[in-house]
Amino acid sequence: MQLHVTPSSRVPDHCRAYALSYQSDPDFVSTCDHEHDLRCDRCDLFSNVVSEIESALESVDTSNGEKDEMKYVVSLAKKKIEAWKAHLLRSINQDEARLDVLKSLDTRSVLLVLDWAMKYLPRKYRESQSDWFGKRGISWHITTAIRNSEGQPQMLTFVHIFQSCNQDSVTVLAIIDDVFKQLKTRMPELNCVYFRQDNAGCYHSASTLLAIQQVANKYHITVKLDFSDPQGGKGSCDRKAATIKNHVGIYLNSGHDVETADQLKNAIESSGGVSGVRATLCDKLDIPKSAPVKWDGVSLINNIEYSKEGMRVWRSYAVGPGKFRPWSQFTLPESYSVPVLNVLKGAKIPKAQFITITPRRKVTCTQQEDVQLTSSMREASKELSDEDQECHGKLFSCPEDGCIKSFQRFSSLQHHLDVGRHSYALENETLFDKAMISYATKLEQGTAIVENPLEDIEACQAFNSCSSLPMGWALKSASIQRTRLSESQKQYLTEVFQIGERTGHKADPSNVSKSMRKARNADGSFKFGAASYLTSQQVASFFSRLAAKRVAAADEPQDEETEHQEEMDMIQEQSIEELSKKVVEEISIQHPVMYDTHNICELVACSKLSKFSVQML
Repeated sequence: MQLHVTPSSRVPDHCRAYALSYQSDPDFVSTCDHEHDLRCDRCDLFSNVVSEIESALESVDTSNGEKDEMKYVVSLAKKKIEAWKAHLLRSINQDEARLDVLKSLDTRSVLLVLDWAMKYLPRKYRESQSDWFGKRGISWHITTAIRNSEGQPQMLTFVHIFQSCNQDSVTVLAIIDDVFKQLKTRMPELNCVYFRQDNAGCYHSASTLLAIQQVANKYHITVKLDFSDPQGGKGSCDRKAATIKNHVGIYLNSGHDVETADQLKNAIESSGGVSGVRATLCDKLDIPKSAPVKWDGVSLINNIEYSKEGMRVWRSYAVGPGKFRPWSQFTLPESYSVPVLNVLKGAKIPKAQFITITPRRKVTCTQQEDVQLTSSMREASKELSDEDQECHGKLFSCPEDGCIKSFQRFSSLQHHLDVGRHSYALENETLFDKAMISYATKLEQGTAIVENPLEDIEACQAFNSCSSLPMGWALKSASIQRTRLSESQKQYLTEVFQIGERTGHKADPSNVSKSMRKARNADGSFKFGAASYLTSQQVASFFSRLAAKRVAAADEPQDEETEHQEEMDMIQEQSIEELSKKVVEEISIQHPVMYDTHNICELVACSKLSKFSVQML
């Protein structure tokens, strides 16, 4: 799917403008200058396979409920694959925003990528097994700044380590304020900052999006913001976090412990520190929480451009003119002040230092060999970029699905992932797969080679009717369809939950979702139809509501009648327990067991019972 996506195409599956236009609002619509009257044979494979499976299920004649179950499984899988298809298109479109920003960067603008790294688990150089359990992670935030200096991209990483903090919008705004402060110290001419973030609540909330403008006004900076699609691939923050963890691992292996935030900062700065990384030790912010700001549909906004009068927002990057939202529409508190970090220890390096992320160039030939090259070969080699020349190494392949680029050096791969553009091809196979496919093709068709372009008009077929995909088919849905559970569903799930509470073996929601399809009544009929099946997410949410009600009921104050009844039940249980003890004492064996003068228990313990004669025994 992502190999075919283009800004404009006559195939509705490929056209980004058509798939991401919100028809209900003209501010989020991009009009295409062509008709969507073609179809792709490869994109139609999915719909053709689904239709064949559905027709095969209809032709099956079964009296049991397996047919309904299979229909439900097929429909559920179809919805998930369609959602995945839309996600791929949105991810490629949102990544275009990052690539366009990288082209426009100069000495007065910076691209900031923000992300909370996975909490670092404390480690000791020598730790016992008891030290391994019950660890509490250390929160640390990573911000990578990318700029363009003299035609070369440069990167600087800010790491904020917290002794204790809440990963909320207030902390994020304080981090942004500190990053702006450090960047202004190093780059006084800075006047424009581009943000790229994921969809975490601390970034994609109304409070954060509105307060960013207050932070920008404090430093006289223009701000533009872009959100990546959820699970849209690893970013520069993840790669930098891996480098830092490797450096900390070396510090650990040298005989040190990393159990606190202060020790983590020392580990990052050990042995000269990590190149281009500045670590700051911070503490919890003592700022009272203000009333949340309401913004309907904020989760659907993915691009924002700020100005003094307001901000212009887009649902998808470069789709439509965008909607202008003046500041008067929002009620940000008048007494709002920008939160400031409580810095305990600053970085050892006094000023931020950018490092160039251009890969090393490979010397492909000696000077004598270069003289022997023809002029045509030298001109052809000049046309290739350094990245394209590295693509022939085939040692480090790009992890992006569909990208065919591979590099001889790992630094070249990092450069490609940070500031490069992916090169998508129709197939991306391993060498073993290519060998098998090539061998099979030559056996069937001979050695002839047939071109298979990414999108060929001749390979596309015309629609018999209008497009089957509506405009905006790849947009995220604003409304969530919620259905009330029936009484039979509630009763079944409640019984399963109570059995798990009594036995101590809590039911797994995925297993319960599957067992619902096979549950039967006393007469052997199925208890639920295909329309009553529930997904594992629905079962899990129902179980969580039951658990919350149970906890709330335990915390509620009890009245006098309830307390009296519990006291009577306790007295009754105690009397039953005393009676059972007396019965056990009467009928159970009393030790020691004696026969005449022989202590049977002692003889068994000493293994002397076998010395008795058979007649005695």
